[in-house]
Amino acid sequence: MYALNGTYIIFIALFLVFIYLLNEIMLKPVGKVMEKRRAKLQENLDTAKACTQEAQKVLADYQAKLHTSRLEAQAIIQAALSVVQKEREDKLKGIQAEGRAKVEELRNELAANRQSLLKSLIHPELELVGQIIKKLLGEEAPALVTSEEKVFQTLQNVR
Repeated sequence: MYALNGTYIIFIALFLVFIYLLNEIMLKPVGKVMEKRRAKLQENLDTAKACTQEAQKVLADYQAKLHTSRLEAQAIIQAALSVVQKEREDKLKGIQAEGRAKVEELRNELAANRQSLLKSLIHPELELVGQIIKKLLGEEAPALVTSEEKVFQTLQNVR
């Protein structure tokens, strides 16, 4: 079959030397580069995870502060609204009281004007009634002219 001669031995020796050199020259440096790259990727991944966790903490703190600020702002707004509402109610009460006072003053003034008008109209009315009676009956009606105060009291009672 096959005879084992020196060529095969040299060929096998050269093949083993080639494999050894290939390993030393090509495979080990490529393996080191790949290991460095894997380590760098792992480091970047760990850094990214740490940054993500830190960002989540900062975001949670920010949201908590924002929530607190909103609650405080809402409380301030409610307090301001209650103060404004109280001021509004006080002003409305003051305006209503002032309006009532003016209405009462005007009523009193109208009553006084009415009384003065009635007093000023009673005498001419009595004279007119006296003249009408005189023309109808042909005589004077002294009782009507003297009862001016009675007529005014009667008109006051009618009111």
